[in-house]
Amino acid sequence: MLFLLTSVIQEQPAQVNFFCDVCTIIVQGVEDQITDPQNVQEVEAFLDQVCEIIPFDFYNWCEQIINQYYGELIKYIQQGLPAAQVCKQIGLCD
Repeated sequence: MLFLLTSVIQEQPAQVNFFCDVCTIIVQGVEDQITDPQNVQEVEAFLDQVCEIIPFDFYNWCEQIINQYYGELIKYIQQGLPAAQVCKQIGLCD
């Protein structure tokens, strides 16, 4: 997951949309780490601890996203939407 964050920042250094990027990293982490996205408890457990494992500089953005969009993230993850689409649905990505 840290590699993904680093590569996102390096790809767009001048115009990084941090909320979009952090959201994408969070949802991609779920896709990579959770075997059954239909298992709400497993998804919730991951979302509850994901901000602890990303770089400290992004912790506050991560917490804001989780706190504000928790239910929506779970809903769209359960629907099997890819990370970019989940973050677009909740309004964090264009």
